[in-house]
Amino acid sequence: MILTKMFSSLVPSSAHCLCSMVALAGVTTLSATITASAQDGAVHPRVAADVAAVNNAYLIGPDAASKLGCRVTWQTIVPLATEHGLTLVSSTPQAVLALNSRNELSLIRTETGDRAWTTSGAEAVDRVIAIEPVEVHSSQGHTDLRILLLSDTTAYGINGDTGATFMRTRFRRVPSTAPSIYAGSLIFGTRSGEVVWLNATNGGDYRAYTVDGPRGHSPIAAAPALADNIIVVGSTQGTVVAIEAASGRSLWKRTLLAGVRATPAIGKDLVFVASEDQYLYAFDRGNGATAWKYFTQAPLTTSPFIAGDIVVQDIPGEGFVAFNQNPDGNPGGEVLWKKTGLHGQPIGTLAERDTDALVFWCPLTHQATVVDMKKGDVLRTIALPLVQHLVADSIESDGFLAWNQDGRIERLSPKTKAVVPTAEPLAPATTTAAAPAANSNG
Repeated sequence: MILTKMFSSLVPSSAHCLCSMVALAGVTTLSATITASAQDGAVHPRVAADVAAVNNAYLIGPDAASKLGCRVTWQTIVPLATEHGLTLVSSTPQAVLALNSRNELSLIRTETGDRAWTTSGAEAVDRVIAIEPVEVHSSQGHTDLRILLLSDTTAYGINGDTGATFMRTRFRRVPSTAPSIYAGSLIFGTRSGEVVWLNATNGGDYRAYTVDGPRGHSPIAAAPALADNIIVVGSTQGTVVAIEAASGRSLWKRTLLAGVRATPAIGKDLVFVASEDQYLYAFDRGNGATAWKYFTQAPLTTSPFIAGDIVVQDIPGEGFVAFNQNPDGNPGGEVLWKKTGLHGQPIGTLAERDTDALVFWCPLTHQATVVDMKKGDVLRTIALPLVQHLVADSIESDGFLAWNQDGRIERLSPKTKAVVPTAEPLAPATTTAAAPAANSNG
């Protein structure tokens, strides 16, 4: 059969992406044939074999994608040298960026899966922390896509159109976390306890805020959370601060009983912070007042996850616990459900026929679990044996991006839209003005 031959040798080319989309049209017809045949009590072996061949050619085949409420948009293969693999993939509306173990960077077009270019992203010995695309609007009205690659010592700038390196700057303040993007800048935490703004044009840091202030300089272990114009970050000493992203001005500050090692979650009205002092806190987004806090029997080291009107926290000894974000007059929080035995962490949502659901991903078992958002019941588990990494797709709400170190990257788009947001939208990468130039003020 043509489809079987088509997928017997996947090739890392633009044509492969086109073949993938053509084959998807074919497998839809074949799947419909199987469904009709199954209703008659029989499935033709050759038809079943062709559908199986298509499903096996993908990291996540059309059948498994359907169980995630999605369809396969494309799969591509990044060429790799012998004994080298993918180490980091970043998904954004502007591009999918893939880094291999030689620190070579490939840009993949989000709509088609075509590979635009591959270039040397950093020195081979560098430990890369993050790769982020930033759109910068100049005063002349031009919009440039810049890729910032952060290693543990150096910021590299790469032209998004050509793959040419335009910047290589050693850090004055070394990052200890992944960055967030705001107005042509990357904002990250440091080992010396600062939040730093890095200019995407020249790699200079032009603003820094010391989180602990007079209390000291404890390291920042978790990436700052960013929503709209608000940054929220916690230190390993236990200071939580909300900062205006545009100015670096402190909006409010709280001191906890122990440190914070997980990125906070910012909702519409509240900020959620999991602390090593065994509390999950809900702070008022505007003034930092405590709306409620829930005491646990162990330190909390994973981030809260916002989905619709609930927030979910992984609590040792209790399992995953879902809370009402805005309980009425309950300072201890309102538990909606608890679920033990779930593996992995929540990564996204999907719309079911009668409800909305959370998707959990466990890289150890290579299994996705779909959980009823309202009740906590497990709706189904999906074995994904070829997938090493599965993340929510920032290109399209309720989609997913899967990848494997062998070079395969696959994008899934939702078949239907969920009716609840997963969190307050992050500040867009598109900017209205270039970031300020670096200066010596700290």
